[in-house]
Amino acid sequence: MMPALSRRRCVLLPLFVASVLAGSAAAQDGARDKGQEINACSYLSASDVTAALGHAVEAGERNDSRRTGGGAYPDNGSYSSTCLWKVSADRDKADPKLPMGGASFVIFNAMSWPAGSGLAKTFPQSFRDAAKDHTIAMMPVAVNIGDEALWWGDGVAVAKGDISFGISVHLIGERAKERGIEEALAAKIVTRLP
Repeated sequence: MMPALSRRRCVLLPLFVASVLAGSAAAQDGARDKGQEINACSYLSASDVTAALGHAVEAGERNDSRRTGGGAYPDNGSYSSTCLWKVSADRDKADPKLPMGGASFVIFNAMSWPAGSGLAKTFPQSFRDAAKDHTIAMMPVAVNIGDEALWWGDGVAVAKGDISFGISVHLIGERAKERGIEEALAAKIVTRLP
């Protein structure tokens, strides 16, 4: 269930839009092969996230894509997996007007693309395209992580080999810390990719 939007279009919305845009671009290329199954929760532990945030988090909740037509593979052949960690102290927050009910959280979405297709780079490019058409508020800024990466205002998008991913941090009352944590976690994830 999509949480209600807040002060920023909810960290989930732009990430979802970019994922859809990346999928559309790849589908136009006619990708028929499939990316390997990927488990987003296997790249960061709750202790990794706790250390980065400075707040204890609950175990990650995995949710892999299940598209219309069955299975995890849309027409572009990517396999998508998401992991969400919520700050433990915020467990009982339930404000429907705020993302995740008002809880602080980290969300990580990883996509595995068909081997050798070069389609992983469509993910960061989709953020540039979204900025040009004003779907997201700012033009992304390049960061030095993986083969290609950028910070888009509410998270980091990365491509490395046949995998792309996005990671967003939402800390209630600590927005100024989010970008540094997003970049640090993205750099850690890249070292753990195949």
